[in-house]
Amino acid sequence: MPIKDLSDVRRMPRIGKIRLGIKVEPEGKKPYPRATDYFVVPEEIKEIVGEMPKKLNIMFPTERAEDFAQQWLRCYSLTQGLICKGDGVKAVRKVDAATGEIASHTTEKWVRQDWGCEPEKCKQYSEKQCRQVMNLLFLMPEVPGIGVWQLDTTSFYSIVNINSCLAVDGLIRRLCGRISFIPLVLSLEPQIVEPEGIKKKTVNILNIRSEAKLIEIQKMGRIPPERILLPELDEDEVPGDLIPEKVIVEAEAKREPQAKPIIDITPNDIAEDDVLDMNAVVRLCLGFWEMQPADICGEFGYGTMAELENSRESPWVVWLTIKLLKQPEAPDEEPPPVPEPGEEPPPAGPEEEAPLWPEDLPGAESSSVAPEPEPEPEPKPETTGFIDRAQLEKQLKALRDKKLSAFSEKNLLSYMKLNYNVEAKTVLEAALQLDEGAANHFMKKLQEALPMI
Repeated sequence: MPIKDLSDVRRMPRIGKIRLGIKVEPEGKKPYPRATDYFVVPEEIKEIVGEMPKKLNIMFPTERAEDFAQQWLRCYSLTQGLICKGDGVKAVRKVDAATGEIASHTTEKWVRQDWGCEPEKCKQYSEKQCRQVMNLLFLMPEVPGIGVWQLDTTSFYSIVNINSCLAVDGLIRRLCGRISFIPLVLSLEPQIVEPEGIKKKTVNILNIRSEAKLIEIQKMGRIPPERILLPELDEDEVPGDLIPEKVIVEAEAKREPQAKPIIDITPNDIAEDDVLDMNAVVRLCLGFWEMQPADICGEFGYGTMAELENSRESPWVVWLTIKLLKQPEAPDEEPPPVPEPGEEPPPAGPEEEAPLWPEDLPGAESSSVAPEPEPEPEPKPETTGFIDRAQLEKQLKALRDKKLSAFSEKNLLSYMKLNYNVEAKTVLEAALQLDEGAANHFMKKLQEALPMI
């Protein structure tokens, strides 16, 4: 027997995202989003839709426009994702359980609360941390894969155009009797607009068109569509091509918590279950070492957290790697202190006895026989330290092959200077200067790092 309200549920997977802008990273300046006059599509579908397409062949997968064209006022945080969603009258917010303020990067526990939504009085809206966002979901019949694509827009004119097309009294519904599974064209077209208080300008606006003949569209309307449900929107993902990361970072920096949470745990107390996503990594690194997201992704050779999230690195491995760099363990054996010139060596311990010289031996004063001279010690070969050189070279090569900046020559030399007080031009030269305890500790840390990455 089927399970009620479960066995009959169907959802389509989200295949990917189409964007309306690119991130520009000028030298010496902060990156910012820039709108394009074409759709920014993933590399894997450029052969099908073109390098810089201005039109996409699409279909809507259901009749419910509120499912595939959701539109809300949305406020985002880098560490907490979506922190407020409203319709201009009512909103639901993530609120810091300790301070009662809107959740931020210092929030440990939060609760959802109903909130009034008044954009003209909202601080987040005035700082553009909150924007009107439409999440449009659609099928692309020419592209391989079964699922929907997502496109986000904050354009007033684009949202009005799409709503007009999807309306119950819109032309497509009047011709076909429905909107789902009708071949349509989503286009990006230039349009002259004149916002209030601003002079005329040309912007690129979304439009929904059809290149089929009217009689063909009417025939398609007679074919019954499949009954399906859409996937849950990925609401926590900041639309980076619409809301600059800089805006969110600056907004969070301005809002200090009323009461700083007391952290009574150490990095060693963090378990794998505590690090289920990159947001957890950001919160932990910020709380323990005040590391910003840019510092975290930089340790792995990425420019943004989005690139790090799209990589194959698991959040747990990222956390362990950062922890290894920020909280190195002390060597297993501390080398004995070296006495300063003119300073007497420390006395021997209770288990050690001072060596006896010939004149201290019993009967040495009355003996007239001089002791035989001891043979000259053979010269010892020059030491190469306590490091297995072949093993170290193999480990360093394996780490370099990963191409992670966290284990670059520069970072490893810095680590050795900080923890073992040795300096050299290369890691190998520095390792040969380590005493036995430090050498064992360094080799152990490298051995532990290899399986993690």
